[in-house]
Amino acid sequence: MKRRRKPRNRKVKRTRIENFIGKGFLGCILLIAVINLIVPSKEKSEEENRMLTQKPAFSITSMVSGSYMEQYEKYQADQFFARDIWRSLKVGISRLGGSREENDVYIGKDGQLLEKIAVPDQKVLKTNLKAMKAFAEQYSDVETSMVLVPDAANILSDSLPALASTADQNQYISQVRKELGDTVNWVNAVKVLNKHKDEKIYYKTDHHWTSQGAYYVFQEAAKTLGIQESSVEYVSYPVTASFNGVLASKSGCRLDEKEEINIYVPQAEDNDVVVNYVDEQRKTTSLYDSSKLNERDKYAVYLGGNSSVIDIRTVSGSNRRLLIIKDSYANAFVQFLTPYFREIVLVDPRYYSGTIGDIMDTYQITDAMFLYSANMFFQDNNISGVLSSEQ
Repeated sequence: MKRRRKPRNRKVKRTRIENFIGKGFLGCILLIAVINLIVPSKEKSEEENRMLTQKPAFSITSMVSGSYMEQYEKYQADQFFARDIWRSLKVGISRLGGSREENDVYIGKDGQLLEKIAVPDQKVLKTNLKAMKAFAEQYSDVETSMVLVPDAANILSDSLPALASTADQNQYISQVRKELGDTVNWVNAVKVLNKHKDEKIYYKTDHHWTSQGAYYVFQEAAKTLGIQESSVEYVSYPVTASFNGVLASKSGCRLDEKEEINIYVPQAEDNDVVVNYVDEQRKTTSLYDSSKLNERDKYAVYLGGNSSVIDIRTVSGSNRRLLIIKDSYANAFVQFLTPYFREIVLVDPRYYSGTIGDIMDTYQITDAMFLYSANMFFQDNNISGVLSSEQ
């Protein structure tokens, strides 16, 4: 009789264990939920180098439209307790499983991280290109050029992991060149960077090009800009050897990799400048913000990072004034231009709320340049708005 009762005893014991595990699991969920309510929201993730979503304001309109719940889900995901730990655990498990891609970042050969090639929204792209052509035609007395910089996954394609599939960025760049036609002077950055792809022209842990990569493209752009690049010699100086960039933060990989950031300074030329951050009403006497070297995003050492309008006045003997409509790639490029222009005005359409007419009316622009990384250019829907003659 006792032997017959053993299976029942085992079943009861197993049921108790299952109940205990279930209650423990629910208890953990409840505990984390309470912690999430108690712990204050963080504004920024240092590890991911980005601002975190904050709790959205409730309204009937946002609830009905569904935008409130969408924003609240993003808020919960960003502010989840011990998020960085869970994220690192997830990345580690994925890597053990053989994953070579994390959060749209390829984990390439020799420690190279590569951002996925962006596929352009053709409607937005055509609108931007139409606005760019209209600008060049409206200001026909202003020499306008275009520098569209290919991304690392394009030039360093040999570093992509096996079987990685990427869009053909060269095809998109060729489309831009064809549609802009003769309205702008084209600088072939693809050709230049392909010649130097075995050198350190992109960071391993960041999506930006290095100053060295920017310098090679500047040498090509000098011909288009009508300046004698050979008349000025530059000396390269490292300003940090502990840079770990955005792609490492975004992917959670190569977080221990350290890289150098270099600046280029004219060897014999007087390079005094006054840099005016127009909207911030702040001025400095340097192209470089050394305080950024103490922060996570050390690439911001170039011009202090992104700003809506920056007006740089130089001691150049030239009377030329250059407008650059740009993204952050231009921040490392402008250091090569100061000996050749009396004034350089940089406008970032992502942050600028005015129109290009405001800029042209304020500054006596003689030359204009569009300078973008291809990935950013193909995703930026702000360009046409800035180039519009209407607010």
